[in-house]
Amino acid sequence: MSQSVIRLLTLALLVCISVSCRSGSSASGQNTPEPAKPPGKIRVVFKYQPLGSEPEPLRDLLADFERANPDIEVMTEVLPNASDVVHQYFLTSLEGKSREFDVFIADVVWIPEFARAGWISDISDALPPEVIKRDFLPGAAEAVIVQGKTYGAPWYVDAGLLYYRTDLVPRAPKTYEELIEFAKAARAKDPSLYGYVWQGRQYEGLVCNAYEALWGHGGKTMDNTRVLVDTKEGRAAMSYMRRLFTEGISPPSVTSAGEEDARHVFQQGRAVFMRNWPYCWGEAQKDGSPIKGKVGITTLPTVDGSPGHGALGGWQLALNANTPSWRREAALKLMTYLTSLQSGVKLAIAYGRNPSRKAAYQDADLRKSAPFVADLLPVLENAKPRPVTPYYGMLSDVLQSEFSAVVSGIRTPEASLDRAQKLLDHVTQGGS
Repeated sequence: MSQSVIRLLTLALLVCISVSCRSGSSASGQNTPEPAKPPGKIRVVFKYQPLGSEPEPLRDLLADFERANPDIEVMTEVLPNASDVVHQYFLTSLEGKSREFDVFIADVVWIPEFARAGWISDISDALPPEVIKRDFLPGAAEAVIVQGKTYGAPWYVDAGLLYYRTDLVPRAPKTYEELIEFAKAARAKDPSLYGYVWQGRQYEGLVCNAYEALWGHGGKTMDNTRVLVDTKEGRAAMSYMRRLFTEGISPPSVTSAGEEDARHVFQQGRAVFMRNWPYCWGEAQKDGSPIKGKVGITTLPTVDGSPGHGALGGWQLALNANTPSWRREAALKLMTYLTSLQSGVKLAIAYGRNPSRKAAYQDADLRKSAPFVADLLPVLENAKPRPVTPYYGMLSDVLQSEFSAVVSGIRTPEASLDRAQKLLDHVTQGGS
């Protein structure tokens, strides 16, 4: 059975369970009366994706919350790891006005879309925008503030990094030309090596890589509300990405690679460079890893050698707009607790997840137990978000298709970016 069929079946099952098969939800999208508060503890339902292979640290954290709030009971429901499946599930459930969950995870690019649709609550009363901007990393703060209001609580963050083999190159490359030069030199000594592996499959990971190249060539993400791709910098970025294939720096298999595909190749010792997320560091350092002790990390290269901007990734906590009023306060308490400084440090130590609060990176326990996470602060502060727009889902579909056409050699950068810009402008009316 193909992966796409499995995902569709998974999505259908999730939707059936949450929207159609349970009482208390409205699959028709019509408003239903708010249910009365039942006796006993207030039950808050929290939906999230696995943070790691061991569930105990999160369970312990939630148990501490329940002890501190004896009138609240937290029910957890684990979602699939596939973000596209989870996104579609929430689209269906929230459009159907489901009240079967309260707090849920949201990708960094979903908040504006969900806020515009009225599916998530304005939580500015609990976490005012000025507090979010003061206490959280800039990119994470920007992701949850929509039109001056807070629609989510930053939970943990990610950013694109460059991994390199310290035993194969003289130092970390700062420019694109150095990356290409170092990769060619390493491959000249060992032709079995790949030069650079990254995420080139037609999916969201490709969009992240493309924007990192665009920023590395001096490009802007947006001009007011217009998403920009067909620019001098955009064309230079896409030409560079195609050049990686024409000059043999990246193997053809990269055009079908995701994060784990790239990681497996790099961790097997078969590549000089890799673009990926911070989680790969822990995997590379595990006992038995062929590259343990032979890996360095750095910011992504740029044209001029200045530190590159990694694409901002990560997850926020959002509050279902259809949560009954008598569960709202309990749900906000849970969101505030899970995104607190203490929780962020505990999750970072347990799972290697990067805290969203600035102060966490100066915490003594974090610096002692997870120094790699603590040292990522400059990279995370330098990360940039993809276009912040309620239309992002539709825009991403366009970008994935056109960026894929370039890296696969189907169309030239000029042709693809011209097509992409026209479609983006049509979606957002940015060209009017």
